[in-house]
Amino acid sequence: MPLLPATFTSSIAQSRTNATVSASTTTRDAHTIIEMEGSSQTIAEILTEHVNTPNGHIAQLPMNDVMQGLTSLANELDNVLTEETANAPASTQALVVTIESLMRGDSDAVNPSYEYITLNIDDPSLFENSRHSQETSLFVQRAQAIVDSLGELLGKLGRNEFEGDLGRWASNLTISGVRTGLVIGTLTTIRQLIGFAVEKTLQSNATSPLTRNVIGAIALTIGPALNILGAIRDECNGTANQQTRLARLATLTLSIAALASAAAVPSALPALASFGSQMAFYSFAQDLVNLFCPISDNAKTNPGGTAATGVLNGALQFLSFTGMNYTAPHSGPGYVMAQSNKSPPSETEGFAYQLSIWLQHQADAVPDANLSVETRANEIVESLVPVLGHDALRGAYNAGADVAGQVFGGELMHHFQANSSDKGFRINPISVRMPTAEQVANQFLSTNAIRTSMGETIIAVVLAGTRYFTTLPISKAEVDHIVNTMVAIVVFAGRPGTMYVNERTKPA
Repeated sequence: MPLLPATFTSSIAQSRTNATVSASTTTRDAHTIIEMEGSSQTIAEILTEHVNTPNGHIAQLPMNDVMQGLTSLANELDNVLTEETANAPASTQALVVTIESLMRGDSDAVNPSYEYITLNIDDPSLFENSRHSQETSLFVQRAQAIVDSLGELLGKLGRNEFEGDLGRWASNLTISGVRTGLVIGTLTTIRQLIGFAVEKTLQSNATSPLTRNVIGAIALTIGPALNILGAIRDECNGTANQQTRLARLATLTLSIAALASAAAVPSALPALASFGSQMAFYSFAQDLVNLFCPISDNAKTNPGGTAATGVLNGALQFLSFTGMNYTAPHSGPGYVMAQSNKSPPSETEGFAYQLSIWLQHQADAVPDANLSVETRANEIVESLVPVLGHDALRGAYNAGADVAGQVFGGELMHHFQANSSDKGFRINPISVRMPTAEQVANQFLSTNAIRTSMGETIIAVVLAGTRYFTTLPISKAEVDHIVNTMVAIVVFAGRPGTMYVNERTKPA
């Protein structure tokens, strides 16, 4: 209730009186007397209209006029009370309820503490800009409404509950970006650091080529071994069918071809000792996350969608590999190999940079000018430190390619399926589960088997292709494009195995 500019005094009292009406005397019930300014004017106007004697006696008032006047006064008072008490404190609202009860003659509902109330406010300006003022209350209400709306919007975004296409795309990108993007980006960065450390350790310890070949061959056979174990398990459980058999056979064929290509190029298989190790970690870590935090959608596997997503993923891998080659070359095992293969007399910018770091670390020692090329290269390798910016950038490229493949590839798969959902392609909300033994076996003997096989196959193709084409009289840019195109072809060829390996027949 707003404060009057002057002193406001409201006195409410109850009284019981006796009055004589006509010829008989009756005792009236308790009634309420309210002294208010402003309301008497309306009653006075009504009375003035009915003064018809010189002596000022008032004639009998028509009941309709009286009722109309009192009703108008009551409506005005109700409107004022409703408007002014909307944001009033609790004590003021209680006072208003008491006044209304007294006006209606309901004395039983009156709080005894409000039967006589006097409010004296000498300086109403003291209450301006109060945090309990109407303006502050409206501000808080609006802020609360905005927070509630944002919370509801984020909830629908995470649950993928928007009905329109724009909201559905936003939800798909958000869920995939938060779940797949963060996981892939983080694991890729860690993968590059592990490969860097493994290659640096191998070179620092002068690991023999035979040992490196054995490590590389073992890394290449992890995926195929899991694939064969998964095939045997499916046959024993009676869940194998033509689709799963062809999927595993196609992937196994690619693995054998990758192993043959690595063996055909003498310098490729030793390089797999570090590259294969980091890829094995990346594949198993990714499937371990998927085991406890799976991600799924409402698209069903179909031939048309498989072919379309194969083309899409191949193109995305070509772009991501190209971006890594030109913007993040100082990452992983390849960075260590590139530095160790450089000859000190023909220093490049990268070699000079690493040499300056090595000299800083060896500031207290007197350099030996008679060091051999091999010794100088080994010391530089030992002084190498990872370039985290390039590792993180490769993680961003890989995460972007996977998120785009999941969202756009899911749209293609959903478009080509026989019975498309009316709600469109939707990625299911992020969930966490405690996997069963059956789910663990399916994850590592099917999904992980194919993923590891394909990852090792891609690495083998990259190493074999790069080492072979660099011996030809063509530029490095042309070599990169040729190798990246080969990667895209391998991704396309391996897509059916990735999609159909889990299309098992339910056991009887």
